[in-house]
Amino acid sequence: MSRSQVVILGSGTPNAEADRAGAGIAIAVDDVPYLVDCGHSVVQRVVQAHAAGKIAWDSVSLRHLFVTHLHADHTVGLPDLLYTPWIQGRAQPLQAYGPAGLADMAKHLQRAYQENIREHLSAHPASAAGYQLRAHAVGAAPVYQDARIQVEALPADHGDLEAYSYKFTTPDGVIVHSGDTKPVPAFADWARGCDILLHEVYSSARFPQRERAWQRYHARVHTSSAELAALARRVRPRLLVLIHQLFWGQSPRQLCAEIQASYAGAVVSAKDFDIFDL
Repeated sequence: MSRSQVVILGSGTPNAEADRAGAGIAIAVDDVPYLVDCGHSVVQRVVQAHAAGKIAWDSVSLRHLFVTHLHADHTVGLPDLLYTPWIQGRAQPLQAYGPAGLADMAKHLQRAYQENIREHLSAHPASAAGYQLRAHAVGAAPVYQDARIQVEALPADHGDLEAYSYKFTTPDGVIVHSGDTKPVPAFADWARGCDILLHEVYSSARFPQRERAWQRYHARVHTSSAELAALARRVRPRLLVLIHQLFWGQSPRQLCAEIQASYAGAVVSAKDFDIFDL
């Protein structure tokens, strides 16, 4: 009997918040995690969740990463993901999937930390491979598959950045992660009937109070609560989980209510350490 879970490690945005780490969500199948994005403090959240008994796996188990796009709030934790699990005992390279620029990002990080790598390899009993990253460019096609999971990608629309949404098919159901994106025409058919839809959102109610320049930006590259309600009516997920939430003064309850005003399905505002079973 398999077990698949969605573990919210970081539910934050580029805006630093006291109780939210940066973007990072794990799809865990039989206690094998597949990480989506790696914002600040995500590795620490894994350590904390493991210490609290919320998850059976720990940071050494972080061996697969799927990057939605290369904004800092989704990737600034990458050095931590490379070097902390390595020192703790990870012996395999991190397999990372994402936009074409991911390989260059990893190359520059390794150069930046070359003294750290040199000293650990010479003075510590650390694996010669555990700090390395193997970058795989993603396209609109199947991305990855093993005995536990199948991963597909769909191009997202996040301005002029290469960006992706991901679909994870497990023995227990299907999870779709929107990444950062405005509504994409092909998304509803691609995600339809999924068990859990993890989708970014900003508050439609608070949007008029934003400065005009920010209104133009958010309307161009993100999804409003009104747009997400319309999308959810088409996708019909078993559970809609709000991520990368731009509250702008709304409470989590109020943001959910904005969507539920025109969408009858189950909606949850994600917070760090939430776990959703399939």
